[in-house]
Amino acid sequence: EIHAEVQLKNYGKFLEEYTSQLKRVEDALDDSVGDVWDFSLDPIALKLLPYEQSSLLELIKTENKVLNKVITVYAALCCEIKKLKYEAETKFYNGLLFYGEGATDSSMVEGDCQIQMGRFVSFLQELSCFVTRCYEVVVNVVHQLAVLYTSNK
Repeated sequence: EIHAEVQLKNYGKFLEEYTSQLKRVEDALDDSVGDVWDFSLDPIALKLLPYEQSSLLELIKTENKVLNKVITVYAALCCEIKKLKYEAETKFYNGLLFYGEGATDSSMVEGDCQIQMGRFVSFLQELSCFVTRCYEVVVNVVHQLAVLYTSNK
């Protein structure tokens, strides 16, 4: 029991010294860092993210069946656009931005440019299919908006 109390006191001293060291480091780096999170006041931080368990069709339930169909179409198109945007950002942006970077013309051996372009052809084919899909989705959105705008119902 006495040994446990000694260990607890030693741990308390260690924790106080460590907290003061961290505070000195924070003060040395920037005063605004300490304003965000204070160890003595906020020992625990919670990160809350909403999680939706209902499907899109469950959220779009109204008494009007025609309105349900219209809203479902637009919601599906919005989801498709969001997926296409994510795919463009993760798959194509970096490939297009950094193609040919890192090597100068004088440092490349004869034939390296052709090999690099040959490896890039499959990427360009995927990009072509992606652009075609984006075009189809945009045409569908414009058609849906045109039908909604001119409809008398």
